[in-house]
Amino acid sequence: MLVSVHIPKTAGTAFRTLLSAHFGERLFLDYAERPLAPGFRWRRFKQRLRPEHVAAGFESAFDCVHGHFVADKYDTADRPVRCVAWLRDPVERTVSHYGYWKRVPDLRNPDCRALIERTLSVEEFAALPRMRDVMTRFFGGKKPEDFFFLGTVETMPESLARFHRLTGIAVDTMSIENRDEDATLHDSVSPSARHAIDRLNRRDRALYETVNKMIGG
Repeated sequence: MLVSVHIPKTAGTAFRTLLSAHFGERLFLDYAERPLAPGFRWRRFKQRLRPEHVAAGFESAFDCVHGHFVADKYDTADRPVRCVAWLRDPVERTVSHYGYWKRVPDLRNPDCRALIERTLSVEEFAALPRMRDVMTRFFGGKKPEDFFFLGTVETMPESLARFHRLTGIAVDTMSIENRDEDATLHDSVSPSARHAIDRLNRRDRALYETVNKMIGG
């Protein structure tokens, strides 16, 4: 079973389109866990008491899972699991997350409400505790070498070609262009702000650099 971890703002929505085109009804979308929202630890504890994949027929009904969850969620499945994920430069990921929530607010999330109500700058947004080292937290207890496939937004064409070689899944349904609606916002972030955001994401920076070395990025 392919388990695809959708880390926010790392091309996960486009990748979902690719997976949907291939797996169709055998794709399970898991977006209920909300790892960036308060109460995640409690939701994760309850999920471990009754994980999705122990429900009757779950593992026979689906060949792929994709969504916002921590990477080790499906490790206890009876079927062999192949875990995949996309990463992005930590500064670019944070800026994109900031811009996305300004355009499409998730008002259930208190950090998003703070962004909107207090008109936070991108640096102030990045300093919020739950907005730091997001990629590392989605990895959970897994290391990069535990994944079947890892790609990066910055090496999208090469990463997609490698994914196709590993799985045989057609990749022409996913745009290989990094079309970020916040291009102007990215360009407007000052070098000092970028440095500050990078310092707030030291673990994500180390993770990203490790993955880049692994995949030859």
